[in-house]
Amino acid sequence: MTSSKLRRRNILFAGAAASLATGLPGWAATSPYPSNVIRLISPYPPGGTSSAILNRLAERLQSTSPLRVIVDYKTGAGGNIGVDAVLKAPPDGYTIGFTAMNSFAINPHLTKNLPYNAEHDVQFITLLGAVPNVIAVNPSVNARDLRELIALSKTTDLSFASPGIGTSVHLAGEMLMNDAGLKMSHIPYRGESPALQDVLGGRVQVMFANLTGVIEYLRSGRLRGIAVTSSKRSSIVPDLPTVSESGVPGFDVKGYFVLFTSKGVPEPVLDILQREINKVLSGAEFRTAMSQIGLEVIGGARQDVTALVNTESARWAKVVKRTGVTWD
Repeated sequence: MTSSKLRRRNILFAGAAASLATGLPGWAATSPYPSNVIRLISPYPPGGTSSAILNRLAERLQSTSPLRVIVDYKTGAGGNIGVDAVLKAPPDGYTIGFTAMNSFAINPHLTKNLPYNAEHDVQFITLLGAVPNVIAVNPSVNARDLRELIALSKTTDLSFASPGIGTSVHLAGEMLMNDAGLKMSHIPYRGESPALQDVLGGRVQVMFANLTGVIEYLRSGRLRGIAVTSSKRSSIVPDLPTVSESGVPGFDVKGYFVLFTSKGVPEPVLDILQREINKVLSGAEFRTAMSQIGLEVIGGARQDVTALVNTESARWAKVVKRTGVTWD
């Protein structure tokens, strides 16, 4: 065979192979994952604690893994808009989400009108971490511990602020009032920032909040910590007692943050996401940075997140039923 005929045969073979690959989606025409930038959607406004967490996570993934991640904010409707955007995206692994676990463990009990089905539409990647909630008061409030706050609530009209109806911190407040005999009126806000500003200004006396969002105000004395809601003290405010230590045995509430995507993302892609993200979560640099803002980094397997969501869902369902809290 002459060299010109050989070249012509090779060209024809290459063209046929390319046509075959193009006609078989998911085969040779598919680029290896990851070949595109990954959108990490947050349902919370930029500038807060979630931004600090996600920007550091994206930065570490960029420098230590093949994943290229940009943080995208889609806010509103109690986080439902951002969560729904992740679940409606193509199931190719290039859109993942970050949210508090209440999106899946609490919100389905608050309304029949969620734009997504938490049980059937969600594929978890890993449990990013947990943070204790904290009870904090304006320094003008004449109470320095939980027992004094309970006593004060029986002689003085007190109100507590939360980032919104049905959030885990709101329901933690409802639980404590039920378990401890604490008497307060709930004032919901559209987010943590406006609630915080009213407590700092003395317009509302008490606040239930994630520790990460108020730690600097506790350190500066602009807020006074009363107790943390977790079963153990926090390493960044070790002098602040737990609710359980303060006379309400067994009280244990944390805020959990999860990373997730939509059902239908291929298992090999999920494996890559889980592996690379968990490498960052287990790194000393990331853990140290997160501990400084009060986040306990966890990580782990997908099935572990599913099991925890189911446990938390059963727990919060009882609180929602007892209090009658609803979005409808």
